[in-house]
Formats: sequence, C-alpha cells, structure tokens
Amino acid sequence: MILQGDLETVTPQQHDNMIDINLRTPFLLLQCFNEYLKQTRGCVINVTSDKGSRPEPGLISYCMSKAGLEMLTKSAAMELAPFGIRVNAVAPSFVESNLYRAAGLTEPELDALKIRAGNNMPMARVGSVTEVAKAIIFLTSEHATKITGHIMKVDGGKSLTTRG
Repeated sequence: MILQGDLETVTPQQHDNMIDINLRTPFLLLQCFNEYLKQTRGCVINVTSDKGSRPEPGLISYCMSKAGLEMLTKSAAMELAPFGIRVNAVAPSFVESNLYRAAGLTEPELDALKIRAGNNMPMARVGSVTEVAKAIIFLTSEHATKITGHIMKVDGGKSLTTRG
C-alpha cells in the first residue's frame, strides 16, 4: 500500500496505518514464525521499495515505513543468522502493477508516471512484477545460501543516478 501526503497533510492515523501495513506486519510475522524458521532454517524475503533509501516528496509515511522495513531486514538477518536463517529484501523502483491505481491515480496520471519513471532510469523502462518475482526466487534459491541482510535493488539502475 502507498499513501500520498506530506508532513503537513498526513494525519497521525494515516501514518500509523502505513507503518502498521508496511513495517509492523512484517515484524509481527517474523515474531510469529520465529520458532518455525529456526526449526526449518527458513528464509525470509521482505518486499520494500526504492523509496526505502531514496525519499520522495509527498510520500513521507510510505518512505519511512519502507526505510524501517530495510532496517528490520538487516537487524533480523543479524539476529537470525546464527540459526541458519537468511533474511533479505528486494527493493524495486516503479513496477507496472496495480499499486498506483489502488493509491488513486487515474489512467492519464499513471501513463505520465510510467513515462517519467522510465526516463529516470538508465535502463529507460519500468520494471515488471515478473522481474521482481525472479529476484525473490533467486534469493530463496540454493544459489543465494551465503546472502543475508541484503537489500537487492530491482531498479533498472535508478539508484546509480541522481535523477528523481
């Protein structure tokens, strides 16, 4: 979920709701499944966003919640590594999905956002849900058994630039 609003317009209730969805829920799930993960030497993949490390005006609560999720990922990785549990995250930039429609953007606004997003990435295109899923699959695979506490950017090189 994404919540538009800045420091002046987001209500405390809206902020709490965003934190509950994007940060508190993964924290509680880790607590609930802690013993199971220890028994199975499980693997956890959180889904954050490029906004977890790259703020954007008008998305203050969303950015804060995703930054917190990145720190939860790293902290949990440290705590759970002695039990053989890996905790990582994927951080996509703009991905063609229903997220922005659910946030209230109209189709013309979404089309303009896709163009702007594509122009702000070195790979010059928006990502797909399939590309994010493949990153998650890789992090859960036997090819990633030494990776923990990592935030994998799936952003077409956007994090390499200063473009907005």
